[in-house]
Amino acid sequence: MIPEGMRDVLPPETQRLRAVEDLLRIRFAAYGYGEVRTPWLEFAETFQVTDDDTLSAGYGLHDERGHELMVRTDMTVPVARMAADRCDDEPLPLRFCYVAACIRPWAPQRGQDGEFRQAGAELLGLGSAEADAECVALLCDALEGLGLPVFTVTLGSAAYQRALIDSLGLPGDDRGTFTEALGDRDYPLLESIAGNAEVDEGALKALWRVLELSGGEETLGQARKLARSEVMERAVARLGLVRDLVEEAGHGRRLAFDFGLMQDLSYYSGLIMEAYAPGVGLPLATGGRYDGLPARLDWDIPGVGFAVAVDRAADALDEAGVELATPPAPIPFVGGLEAPARAAELRRAGLAILALPADAERVAPPLLLRHGGAYALRLADGREVSGDARDIAAALGAG
Repeated sequence: MIPEGMRDVLPPETQRLRAVEDLLRIRFAAYGYGEVRTPWLEFAETFQVTDDDTLSAGYGLHDERGHELMVRTDMTVPVARMAADRCDDEPLPLRFCYVAACIRPWAPQRGQDGEFRQAGAELLGLGSAEADAECVALLCDALEGLGLPVFTVTLGSAAYQRALIDSLGLPGDDRGTFTEALGDRDYPLLESIAGNAEVDEGALKALWRVLELSGGEETLGQARKLARSEVMERAVARLGLVRDLVEEAGHGRRLAFDFGLMQDLSYYSGLIMEAYAPGVGLPLATGGRYDGLPARLDWDIPGVGFAVAVDRAADALDEAGVELATPPAPIPFVGGLEAPARAAELRRAGLAILALPADAERVAPPLLLRHGGAYALRLADGREVSGDARDIAAALGAG
């Protein structure tokens, strides 16, 4: 038995997931992102300073000195903490990537896994639309690099949403509850709060329209018409510039817009993004701009990034019928367990060898046997190839 939300991963699936991770690493490296690793355990205050319930509600424990620790629930926060601790003398911008597991309390009703692996990229020190566009283009490039034929990267703006909520004129306490209800899409609660608080009716009507505002490039024009402040107008203009830059990079056809797009994490301050593919109901990737987060970790620099959910990306590839390149299956060598020098010789010739006892039964071909001074390779079609290690490797296309 294992805790709810956790899972064991057996060799075939591990190979598949590692293939996804390796392909993502290749694309991150092509953009100059260096891989980092952060510890499984952080001081609990590292996540608590984000003031985000999802991040601060992880699994906690105490060390021998009484410090409150937490198993990491997110990778963006530890990377920002690491940058503040270790890289504050480095020239900006910083480009980091990672492949790591995070653990949160299992919440299937919210589509939240207990343990999940992320492959992500973080760009720290640039607050421009150009930096946003690089991250969006990198996400598109990374998913294309997996061989995923159909996917959509949807863009929205946390800045636009917050400015629109500000225009409602809600009291402080109601504003927090309203924002949480908006994230949960709890429309009855939204209407109740708005009704009791006597909000600006024009702003409320604009909000209901914005929540349904999604589509292609024309969506930006509609959002611009619904803008009620200069902040909202700037947010739309910035998304337009990001779109133009991503299109220039060759990925414009992958983009869509959704001004009702909400992220679970509260640290996003501007651009937000999600990637979807047919057959997978939850997002393959999420991310966005999080200016203000590094400042809570003692280094006031802007940041933007994203994380790909490795398991969901692998599921999307399965749905699309894309086969990932994985290492060849080892060739069973009957009698190899009793002849380690022979097995080693074959491995030096470039073969993956599964050494079996001499009395092994029901071994399906292709398989290797030893006849006198030569090897015999028995193929699935009944043919048999004899020779030395190099001959066998050539017959199998190795070495």
